[in-house]
Amino acid sequence: MNIEKKKVVINPLAATVSGVSKDGSTAKVEVFRIVENKLYGKRLRRKSVLLVDTAGKTVAIGDSVRILTCRRMSARKSWKVVEVTTNRS
Repeated sequence: MNIEKKKVVINPLAATVSGVSKDGSTAKVEVFRIVENKLYGKRLRRKSVLLVDTAGKTVAIGDSVRILTCRRMSARKSWKVVEVTTNRS
């Protein structure tokens, strides 16, 4: 039996940091998406607020980061920062 392992495609999301914990291990980020109204076609900007693990990376409010899903670390934290793309600080 030849079992082929499926290759996992990693596609990080772009997000903006909106808050950082005191110890710096957790950050609150906003992920924006565009949704179109079904009836009128107006494009609306919606956001999801997520808690992410910074994993030793230094982030500040206003930074742009790339995030990926990971194992659940707490009740609301199941994402981690892959890279900091833009530093606002």
